Amino acid sequence: GAVVAALHDAYPDVTHSSLRFLEREGLITAIRTPGGHRLFSPADVERIRQIKAWQAQRLSLDEIRQRLVDLDRLPAPAALAESFLRQAIEGDLAAAYQTIIAADDVGLPLARLFGEVLQPALTELGRRWEHGELLVAQEKEVSELARDLIADLSLRHARTSPDGPALVAACVEGERHELGLRMVCGLFRAEGWAAHYLGADVAPRFVLEAVKLHQPAVILLSAKLGPNLPAVKEAIDVLTAELGSVHLPPIVVGGQTAIEQPETLRGWGAIPITSTHPAAAVTAVAALLQPSAASIASAGDREN
Repeated sequence: GAVVAALHDAYPDVTHSSLRFLEREGLITAIRTPGGHRLFSPADVERIRQIKAWQAQRLSLDEIRQRLVDLDRLPAPAALAESFLRQAIEGDLAAAYQTIIAADDVGLPLARLFGEVLQPALTELGRRWEHGELLVAQEKEVSELARDLIADLSLRHARTSPDGPALVAACVEGERHELGLRMVCGLFRAEGWAAHYLGADVAPRFVLEAVKLHQPAVILLSAKLGPNLPAVKEAIDVLTAELGSVHLPPIVVGGQTAIEQPETLRGWGAIPITSTHPAAAVTAVAALLQPSAASIASAGDREN
């Protein structure tokens, strides 16, 4: 019953009987309690969600069964991240691209592709560049490939008819590291949000314009580099002065500065995201707007 309720909004055709059908077909396996109740982990729920998405694409049961076999055989996310980065650095961009797309094709959840494959690969890319192990040209080429992948995956998973709230997202003025925020927006679009992403190095007045235009439920700001922390304060001050505390949506700040300076951001009235995983922002916003949804999402993050 809890699984049916969790999936009802996205898949209203999920019922007790349809879950029993999937179990009889061997597509899902529930743990039985001594009392005979079925127990499903968050990973099981994600598996059911993926099966329903494939059914919506009119895949046959045999095709779905084969995709699930392929998914179970998929290398661990850490191994995928390593393969992607090695192929990309060696200049085999087509193979690197296909490594990620193939994992998406067999159903690795978008949050895991972003948070456990691409994000760690990009972190390692940055580390190697900082230590002089890569040329600037290599770092830029791999980053552009990642940008293309994030865009393609986000389009693949975006709801065709967004029915959720709106958000405005931007990297603060001076901040050029924007791939993490791109991933966050992709996850929100997959949840049906209308995500208005303004890009890197956005002056406060342009964030304000977007907020007035779209009337978002939340504002997302990102800043990785410490010298850009004052730009976060400037953006918050401009938004607060213009909109006032009554009409100002919650401001959520992510990036390395949020991890290193959470209390400073709280003192400025913002909500810091103290994790590099893109799904952490989704969970935090869900906690603001839908506490029950946040608890489900955080349980899923722990399971994954």
